Amino acid sequence: VRESDAALWFACCAELRSEHPLGHAIINSGREIWGHDILKPTARGRAAANETEELTISEFQVVPGRGVECTINNIGRNTSCQVRVGNRSWVTDDAEANTLSPGDITSQSDDDVRSLRTGGQIGVYVSVKTTTMNTFHIIGVIGIVDPLKNEARSTIAALKNLGVDVWMCTGDHELTANAVARKIGIDEDNVCSSVSPEGKADLIRRLQKRRVKGRHGRLVENRVAFVGDGINDAVALARSDVGIAIGAGTEVAVEAADIVLVRSQLHDVVVSLHLSRIVFDRIRLNFVWAMAYNLFAIPFAAGFLYPFTDWTLPPAFAGLMMAFSSVSVVMSSLLLRTYVKPTIDEDGGMEERGCTR
Repeated sequence: VRESDAALWFACCAELRSEHPLGHAIINSGREIWGHDILKPTARGRAAANETEELTISEFQVVPGRGVECTINNIGRNTSCQVRVGNRSWVTDDAEANTLSPGDITSQSDDDVRSLRTGGQIGVYVSVKTTTMNTFHIIGVIGIVDPLKNEARSTIAALKNLGVDVWMCTGDHELTANAVARKIGIDEDNVCSSVSPEGKADLIRRLQKRRVKGRHGRLVENRVAFVGDGINDAVALARSDVGIAIGAGTEVAVEAADIVLVRSQLHDVVVSLHLSRIVFDRIRLNFVWAMAYNLFAIPFAAGFLYPFTDWTLPPAFAGLMMAFSSVSVVMSSLLLRTYVKPTIDEDGGMEERGCTR
């Protein structure tokens, strides 16, 4: 492993057992250089050097919202070293070091991370602690480009058109979060950055306590839907009123969600909310129709016309009318089969087709 690639190699070793999407990105980058087996690196087609002892990974742990740690055994004269990958406070064992401000930047690594975050990239630190060191030392930083999906901006605009107040809650740094929010159209006042998994659940709890104007102008309880795909989102997905998981996300996120987007397309978030409103409006229509039908027919079945015409409704005819009531409600519900998901334009406009209400 070349010295210039050492930070990436150590990071790959630490992320080998990680399920986080960013960890997968780091490993994929390493495999482009050293091949599939990171612990036996092959530099640009050359065979790996024979080691007297095979490298192994042990004591792997994930600290949600902070990073990962592992121990690499049999590295350099049969010694071992600890590796940490994550935010600054985690890799340096300093609880006060995670927030960077102009007055705090004293090292090149901080400058590099700030530059990455300003450009909307994710900057993570890599630190190492050997048997001869008392503390972890930062050996490098890694910039990860988490590209925005093409439909991200139109999805946000469509949600706003549906009357949804859109928030961003992320564990990324404030600079990265604000840069992404500007690109996709989320107000900076609705951006929460550097949030731990427990902090995401707390934000949902606070949003749920708000009372907002409903679709008909009345104050109603705030209902919160949360969209996530990572292990850090599992608590928030379970705490929200509706948890929506990206199908390509981690298993724990999928298990905690109420809705799973199998195709992993953001437009399906809008479609799921739109379809739920269509179904609920149909339930209301069926309820009103059934109540009106029965309120109209019950007086005749009770003999309302008998004092005037000496005529009563035959039991068989009454039963037929009751059956027709059920059939009409079922037929109304079957109209939902004509539902076609709306087409979402780049500006968030929706073209509805099929069953709409």
